[in-house]
Amino acid sequence: MSLDAVVIGAGHNGLVAAAYLARAGLSVEVLERRDVAGGACVTEELWPGVRASPGAYTLSLLRAEIVRDLELQRHGLEVSVHEPYLFAPFPDGRKVVTWSDRARTCEQLERDWSAANAGGYRDFAARWEAAAARARPLMLEPPSRDRWLETVGPEILEGSIADELSGIPSEQVRVPLAIQGLIGTLAGPSDPGTAFVGFYHDLGEAAGPAAVWGYARGGMGAVTEALRSAATAAGARVRLSSPVGSVLVEDGRATGVLLEEGEELRARAVLSNADPIRTLRLAELAAPDGWHQAGPVVKVMLLLDGLPDFPAWPGHEAWQGAIDIGFTLDDLEQAASDARAGSPAARPWIEAACQTSADDSLAPPGRHVLSMFCQCFPGDVDASAAADSAIARFAEVCPELPDQIIDRLALGPRELEARFGISGGHIFHGEMLPGQLFEERWPARSFGGIDGLYLCGSGAHPGGAVTGAPGYLAARAAIEDLVARDAV
Repeated sequence: MSLDAVVIGAGHNGLVAAAYLARAGLSVEVLERRDVAGGACVTEELWPGVRASPGAYTLSLLRAEIVRDLELQRHGLEVSVHEPYLFAPFPDGRKVVTWSDRARTCEQLERDWSAANAGGYRDFAARWEAAAARARPLMLEPPSRDRWLETVGPEILEGSIADELSGIPSEQVRVPLAIQGLIGTLAGPSDPGTAFVGFYHDLGEAAGPAAVWGYARGGMGAVTEALRSAATAAGARVRLSSPVGSVLVEDGRATGVLLEEGEELRARAVLSNADPIRTLRLAELAAPDGWHQAGPVVKVMLLLDGLPDFPAWPGHEAWQGAIDIGFTLDDLEQAASDARAGSPAARPWIEAACQTSADDSLAPPGRHVLSMFCQCFPGDVDASAAADSAIARFAEVCPELPDQIIDRLALGPRELEARFGISGGHIFHGEMLPGQLFEERWPARSFGGIDGLYLCGSGAHPGGAVTGAPGYLAARAAIEDLVARDAV
């Protein structure tokens, strides 16, 4: 029996693609190598009775159109805004706190810092909010650098996050905002393109208000469970523990896949949620020079027997949003320089989150999981040593943390690749810097020059994070092509 489409990988983009294909009346099977669906967007029992998300950890960028089309709330998705938006403690006892509401953030900055800092932030935020409102529709459109440039301007598209924040007088206030332009990226705040990385993270609405981030109740696996439910309700079939060994190609056209165990599945279209390098290998093609997909991240999961106090902000509230650990812009620059030179960052920066502080479904009373997203590190880093360094860095502003650690899981680029199947361990399936965006990112259609092969993962436009956009765009392209073939 021949299928209309087969999807390689049940990550969030693969499930989005499968849902749209099935809703179009096409026969679809999704093949996942692991025994759990979700790719890097999962909730797993990391310790007995304790569940957490070792990959993606907060939600905003999943396109609102996808949430509505697939009725994800009906399929169980619940998202709540995390407040504060971010908290950045410093060794001198000061702190930066921002909220989902701009006016509240400005009041906080004026109280903790100065009217000039509040005003600088207000001007920056207003400019980005206006540009983001114009840009959001482009996330579900085919790539066009010219349209993005016209919509947001060259400063946001091509400039550095340091330049974008230059109107805020205090460096400490700028640091946590600069980190948003470096997430998942081997770059420092003065590097071109980092403004867009930060701006991209403001393009979401999945938590409700624009540009706000939140927690999916039950962890990030709740997102992919809702997507899987929507896909299967539409008629798609999801098969776990079914790794694909190769893509079948005849006369320049994809005709199906061969599973590692030897089963052959024929299909008129093949969509790959795998990263570009892995997809090329499956199609027996060589990866080209110049594509940058070496991940700079070490993900550290800490099991805690309680939540210690931050001297800068004692109490439970400090733990409920993103926690940014980075003390100077020079530290952020040097971390990238260290990793580029092949060394672990001497002073790593961290974005952390503790969903168990806001979601009692994940762990028993008295137990918490701290998720630490740490940069920058070379691909061959010793993940355990990197975890030691990150914990020591965090302890500079939370001295009680080390004493409350029961256990830990450290995932460097090699471990991320092994666990999630992402070549190089790069969370975005490749850098999202100039030269790897828009038309210069991998095409969704005719991937590798093979008709009928579509890239539906984060290596395709518009890029990484839990957006669903690459899956949506690849499914739309496949549907258009299949309809056109049927009309001939």
